[in-house]
Amino acid sequence: MSALEWARRAGSTAAALLMAALLVSCADGRRYNQAICVLIDVSGTYADEKTEVGSILKREVLPAMLPGDTLLVIRIDSGSYEKDNIEALVTLDPRPSRANAQKLALARRLDAFAAEAGTSDYTDILGAMLLGSEYLGEIEAESRVMLVFSDLEQDLPAGARRQIEAGEFDGIQVVAMNVKRLRSDNADPEAFRGRLASWEGKMLGGGAAGWRAIMDSTQLPVHLAQLR
Repeated sequence: MSALEWARRAGSTAAALLMAALLVSCADGRRYNQAICVLIDVSGTYADEKTEVGSILKREVLPAMLPGDTLLVIRIDSGSYEKDNIEALVTLDPRPSRANAQKLALARRLDAFAAEAGTSDYTDILGAMLLGSEYLGEIEAESRVMLVFSDLEQDLPAGARRQIEAGEFDGIQVVAMNVKRLRSDNADPEAFRGRLASWEGKMLGGGAAGWRAIMDSTQLPVHLAQLR
């Protein structure tokens, strides 16, 4: 999809969703802005998924974002609880024309991120989640969502310690996206399902408002709209 085609789709989709949100907002007085935190794994074999993840975000997330929405992108690597792991943090301008320009800039940033070479030796998923929850907690939004693109196999370096405090993920809807199956999962599918169930328990135990694993990325725009 060319930048021009993407811009046209983003503009038409955003306009339709904005109109729907404004109509409902006028009716009940609620705010409908949404903050989306995206965690992208760059360790091991998942590093090969960066281009696909970027395509999913450009196709299923950016076009549906409305003025006032926020996108935060965090890299999952060997030590993810670092401010330097933030790849992008943008709140869309209330003016639709300016918001569309910001979306185009985000699309270019995602392309540049996907093109970066190298992988990390370890996988600090929870560190990225903790960082993301802190930033989401500072954003004034009616809906806060965390999208996790990973195989969900945490592998911390020696000396690293991660703990989920009570209420860590209060009010956050956590969505596991495009979860890559490990080679061992093919031999025993229950290992894959058990990994998902383990993370679901951790997130809900930390106060998350909900958990869902989505395998078909085309379902994401509808799910995000339902969470507003």
